[in-house]
Amino acid sequence: MDILAHGLWGGAAFGWKRKYGWAFLFGMLPDLSAFGPYFVYRILSGTLKFGKPEIASIPSAVFIAYNFSHSLFTAAAVLLLVRFAISKELFISACAYPLHILCDIPTHDKTFFPTPFLFPVSDFRVNGISWGNKYFMLINYAALLTAYFIYFRYKAKEKVRENLSGGQIIFPAGREQ
Repeated sequence: MDILAHGLWGGAAFGWKRKYGWAFLFGMLPDLSAFGPYFVYRILSGTLKFGKPEIASIPSAVFIAYNFSHSLFTAAAVLLLVRFAISKELFISACAYPLHILCDIPTHDKTFFPTPFLFPVSDFRVNGISWGNKYFMLINYAALLTAYFIYFRYKAKEKVRENLSGGQIIFPAGREQ
């Protein structure tokens, strides 16, 4: 799945308790930690080109970082660290990290960065559907739009309920009675 979609799914699933930004970030963290330094290097060196790079042109350090960042064992360690050493409140948002990996397992094929979700215990990888497939992208973003529509509708109804329970009745514009 693309990095923006990972952030949006992370925020949708785990970012509703005033921690949306953190969930969005944790949703992107596996890709940011694997590809971020190489991306910055390519920008600074003036060698950044859009599109799928040749596998042979990617440094081995990126593959090593990808193995670690896309392992469920790393995700478990991150969750434990957040929960017990950083913040209990941030733990729910951090659950977007393993969600990223779970979404990647069926959405990466074996030709380009298959997900090493059992690294370092096993080299087993699933040959899924490429997230770059236009039909998958269409379905994925349609699902994201649906998820966010449901969320914002829920929040609007919740706000009306809060106002009603506080003794205030707020009507939509143009419907004062």
